[in-house]
Amino acid sequence: MNFLKKVVSVIRAYDYRDKVISVAAVAIFLLMLVKMIIFPYGMLGLGETKVYTEGIVSKNGIQNINPLFVDYNEADREVSRLVFAGLMKYDPESKAVVDDMGMLSISEDKTEYVFKMRDGLKWHDGKPVTAEDVYFTFHDIVLDPSFPNEILKMNFSGVNVELVDEKTVKFQIGKPNIFFIANFVIGILPKHILGGVDPGDLLQNEFNKKPVGAGPYMVNENLETFPNGRTQITLERSPYYYGDVSDIEFMRFIAYPSMEDLIDEVDSVNGVVKVSGKYISDFQNNDRFELIPYELPQYTAVFMNMESKVLDDKNVRLALMKAVDKDTLLADSTDKIRVDTPLMELNQEDWYYKYSLEEANGALKDAGYEYNEEDKEKSGIRYNDDEDALELNFIARLYDEGTYQFEETKKVVEFLNSVWESIGFSIQVEFLPEEEFKSRVSSRKYDLLFVGQALGYNLDTYSYWHSTQATPMGQNLSNYKSFQVDSLIEDIRYVFNLDKRKSNLKDLAKNIKEDVPAIFLYRPVYYYAPDGQVSGVSMEDVVFSSDRFSNISKWKFE
Repeated sequence: MNFLKKVVSVIRAYDYRDKVISVAAVAIFLLMLVKMIIFPYGMLGLGETKVYTEGIVSKNGIQNINPLFVDYNEADREVSRLVFAGLMKYDPESKAVVDDMGMLSISEDKTEYVFKMRDGLKWHDGKPVTAEDVYFTFHDIVLDPSFPNEILKMNFSGVNVELVDEKTVKFQIGKPNIFFIANFVIGILPKHILGGVDPGDLLQNEFNKKPVGAGPYMVNENLETFPNGRTQITLERSPYYYGDVSDIEFMRFIAYPSMEDLIDEVDSVNGVVKVSGKYISDFQNNDRFELIPYELPQYTAVFMNMESKVLDDKNVRLALMKAVDKDTLLADSTDKIRVDTPLMELNQEDWYYKYSLEEANGALKDAGYEYNEEDKEKSGIRYNDDEDALELNFIARLYDEGTYQFEETKKVVEFLNSVWESIGFSIQVEFLPEEEFKSRVSSRKYDLLFVGQALGYNLDTYSYWHSTQATPMGQNLSNYKSFQVDSLIEDIRYVFNLDKRKSNLKDLAKNIKEDVPAIFLYRPVYYYAPDGQVSGVSMEDVVFSSDRFSNISKWKFE
């Protein structure tokens, strides 16, 4: 009470000007307090100059804003795309990888890639970007044996990197590879900051929380993590960026653990990156948002382990494929498109797989599997002459109950299980937690595997179907081995003639279709949901959802 009296007496002693200043200061303090309590994620541009806030769904949140680790976390890719820049970048308008910080020249024999750095390149701390940073990124980090990203390390395996001078770096590969160019979209890291860091420790380095890049946006404030599992970071338009300047001064990203969490706080965001499944209706019924559909070079399939005793027989694999009516499976779906070949460059309709239960049953008879008439009504399982049952193990990842991924996986797997059991299979379905699922995939301990694959920028089939990739570290999930297919995959890599390439692609698709190493089901359709605060957003021909930022210089506040 005495303290309050003293405050009142002090204020009474103020002249008019002092009282006005004091009232204004208190008002500002109260406004800041209200903002913190009611608008913890920002005020959608109110009181802040041109802030655009995007909502992302990521169970793990934003973790490592480092371009060398974005393969592990989609939320990290979204932010890294704006913070970092590479020697090249993907341009959706031309559907090609084009020059960015480096200007590329390729030798006549297609084995030397020489980059000349542009003038005026700077990091977000104002230091110059040089060829030495490029050499550091690829030679000192990516090619180091302790570097933890095995996928990226494999892409540069056997590549010789040479620092020619402060503006020039050269990459030498053993054989021509039309897809090699796509590796240079990777963001470059600053040597003057990370030069003393062990590549094996880079994933845990604090740099990843407040990084310094050379992209169009720089980190404005530290990455924040909140008790309810969301993470948040704000980026500021970089004054050092060498390209076209965006109208958007600040970009804020908020990552939520689930779409339900995001929808509960949807008033806090201007745009939502990946809307799919049952959540589409939530945005259709919200007048503030529109929906922009887009597709990515991905597909979901059932991979058949061709080293399985039962699946070694092509007729058994054919029966599994013929029994699946994809049109029925996808009849009620608004976020999936039928797929019949893994080669995304080809017209899917040209490789249509015709559903036929009659042919499925016929293929099983040809494989020697018949019903035991005495047990048919009892078990409904086929046996061969050796009394071996037609039994298969089928694994899928177990997602958190209640999530869209959980419901989708359960629905599709149950559909497949039902149709296969109807023709005489006994299917043991296992939904496995993430780590156990990864272990089983790596060890190839399954007959059937339900999973999706994302092809990325180069659409290279080598990692997925070449026999050398049928290993624990490889992505040939069917253990598929074919001399003809290997030769075609290699020819597609080495041949730069587009007509020859198209011919090889068709031959490759034909071989995969005839051998039936997998049942290709569908590719997802996603929706970007903006609230109309900015114009110029395009999702056409993106490969990753983050490619929408390739034209962010054209985004304008309305």
